[in-house]
Amino acid sequence: MPIMLSPQDVDDVFDDETFLEECFADVQRLLLGPRRARGADTLVGVPSGRLRLTVRPGAPGPLGRCSTVRIDPAAPATGRLEFVLAEDGSLLGLADAGALDGWRTAVTSGLAARFLAPPGPHVLGLFGAGEQAWACLLVLRHALPSLAVVRVVGRDRVGTKDFALAAGRHTGLEVVAAEDARAGARHADVVVATDGHPPIHADWLTAGALLIDQTDTTRPARPNRPARQAVRSVCLAPTPEAAGCVALGEIVAGRALPRRTGADVVHYRCDDLAGWDTVAASAGLRQAWRRDLGTALSAGRTRR
Repeated sequence: MPIMLSPQDVDDVFDDETFLEECFADVQRLLLGPRRARGADTLVGVPSGRLRLTVRPGAPGPLGRCSTVRIDPAAPATGRLEFVLAEDGSLLGLADAGALDGWRTAVTSGLAARFLAPPGPHVLGLFGAGEQAWACLLVLRHALPSLAVVRVVGRDRVGTKDFALAAGRHTGLEVVAAEDARAGARHADVVVATDGHPPIHADWLTAGALLIDQTDTTRPARPNRPARQAVRSVCLAPTPEAAGCVALGEIVAGRALPRRTGADVVHYRCDDLAGWDTVAASAGLRQAWRRDLGTALSAGRTRR
């Protein structure tokens, strides 16, 4: 029977160490498998309802070959939904698309951190205090077990402090709200940009640090402040336009090194990985069925 996953259900599904390892394995399989171009999404506008439908191409996953249909309001808002369909078109389930997006990006970032972070990272600089930052923190806590301190930089002081308090209770880590963005980056081994505010400058980072850029808002060193160390660019799924960017798959396969020297800063750019969106959605549904999460949906007319 199809099920529906609320934002909390999606969080409960992915905040599980065993399942995260399964997701890391799925991403690694996609990275090391035959490289294929990401299929084109089909966009359908619905003027009367001010909605946008996105139909993603089918991809093999834990529930067989599936495809997804996404519904987004024309203006940024809540209420984004994603439907997962079997190869025969039958509905397997639906989930909050915004929550799924955060965990999809968090999982690929977590796998990247395992291969790109400096040895024994202790301090995380987390830029952002929203849903995406929350998912990323929970994944990195699992991917990098040596992390002990998290400095959160957010747009709103009160909201950032509330986030830090909740994150500390949930993770058991020392989580503090940092008011100085530059210091939040300078004293971190791993820095994550989840909402683009404020833009992170390359000259803020310490030697050997990893920057996980989920927003593509990072700025190069200012002309009068050249970077103190070289910056190495790594992409999840490089495109022809991303000249000089090393593919994460090459590093995972052992064909490339993340750094030329230990002092190099690694700038990891989050991209779309062909097949991952659909695999993550179908894997999430399977895990929800395993753990009896979500709300069952009655599809079709039943006889009385």
